[in-house]
Amino acid sequence: MALWGGLGQAATVAQLVGADVGGLISTIIQAAAAARQNKEECEKLARLVVMIADMLQDAKVRQPLAGLEGTLREAHELVAYCQRRSRAYLFFRARAVANKLRDVQSSIDSYLQIFAFTSHIELTRRLNQIRDLLTPCDTPALLSPSPSAGRSDTPQFVDAANIIRRLSHTVQEFTFEELVAATDNFAQEIGRGGFGTVCLGVLVDGREVVIKRKTMGSKSEEEFLAEVTILSQLRHRHIVRLLGWCVVAASEEEDEEERLLVMEYMNNGSLYDHLHSALPKWSSSPVRASWRMRIEILLGVSRAIEYLHSYTVPPVIHRDIKPSNILLDSSWAPRLSDFGTAVSCDDAERCCVVAGLTPKGTPGYFDPEYSSTRVLKPTSDIYSSGVVMLEVLTGKKAMLVSEKKSLVCFALPIIQANKVWKVMDCRPAMEPTPRQFQAANLVAETAARCLLLKGDKRPDISEVVARLETALDLVRSDGR
Repeated sequence: MALWGGLGQAATVAQLVGADVGGLISTIIQAAAAARQNKEECEKLARLVVMIADMLQDAKVRQPLAGLEGTLREAHELVAYCQRRSRAYLFFRARAVANKLRDVQSSIDSYLQIFAFTSHIELTRRLNQIRDLLTPCDTPALLSPSPSAGRSDTPQFVDAANIIRRLSHTVQEFTFEELVAATDNFAQEIGRGGFGTVCLGVLVDGREVVIKRKTMGSKSEEEFLAEVTILSQLRHRHIVRLLGWCVVAASEEEDEEERLLVMEYMNNGSLYDHLHSALPKWSSSPVRASWRMRIEILLGVSRAIEYLHSYTVPPVIHRDIKPSNILLDSSWAPRLSDFGTAVSCDDAERCCVVAGLTPKGTPGYFDPEYSSTRVLKPTSDIYSSGVVMLEVLTGKKAMLVSEKKSLVCFALPIIQANKVWKVMDCRPAMEPTPRQFQAANLVAETAARCLLLKGDKRPDISEVVARLETALDLVRSDGR
């Protein structure tokens, strides 16, 4: 079960908050796994403890938690009680123990509220620092707290290095010389993107990395700051990790400033490669041949979006979800990447107003409501993910040159007419099994709802995750 994966975090937590709390977290999770009675309550308690473990990795939230250790000790005593007592004894005591477990859960819930509150304060403070550093002294304060909300008033020359040093303590600052050595003077270019060139490298500790490199303009500066300040705060198994950064100032020898990002290397390329590339190396891709793998990728990306929308404070909107920004690691797990256009939105309003500026995104994935209203909401990511679902389902690109229309305009009417079989990609199976076809139908129905024109009619990301989990269960039970 995914729950018990939290055990791996116990050592890190112990280092951060002291051996007592770290050890208690580990012990509670182990005891809950072996509980004989009140298993549902014990498992719920363990889930809360795993959330505590995740959040304690941020040192800023630890200060107001003086009573946490006592609460965790009480939780451990109750879970251990459920583990060691006989079934007959626990049968008669189950209700009383359940009530005590609920009381402890309530106490832990209150600490989770403290986490959310202190995390919100800390991130707001960081974003306000960016605003203050980017705004000239004689300019009125800006309304939006996000560094990437599309402002056009960013000064051309910003001390980016000092901004990042103040705001991002969890990633490493590299020297340019270190990155030159890691890449053999940027010899192995593996791609180009919106940020610039992408080169493969190896750090001194042996880690394979990719280094995104770009000379700077004011627009690029915004995207660089957004990627570093937002991505450095995110920790999720389906989001690519930022490992470090480098700022190279202009000099007498070099007129141009440079910005470099050091990221985890994903050695299985992007979802776009596997669906659409004509290069021979991708022709035998397991993604092309497997409905199960395709749905696993969709589910992983949806869980990453759920984390951004529902579990970060304030919520983050990615704004550019597409197959080329979905990378696959060595175990074929998807990782959402490229946060250069991402924004943090106000937790109360859950939207970011981008007034008087052209909304950002990629043609074919662009939310029409965002385009017409200039109001960015989490539902824009839902729309883009719906387009990705259609690509995975049909194997076609988001823009169909031969049809002179978008994939949405082409596929949606066929899906709405209950003729999904007409648009299904035949590469995984010329004749899908009944369960595969049932799963494909569920993906198609989910995509159609994500692509509704009005954002408030689209499903919440948690519902999308639940529907994709059901689809995955169907293809898994098929045994293929």
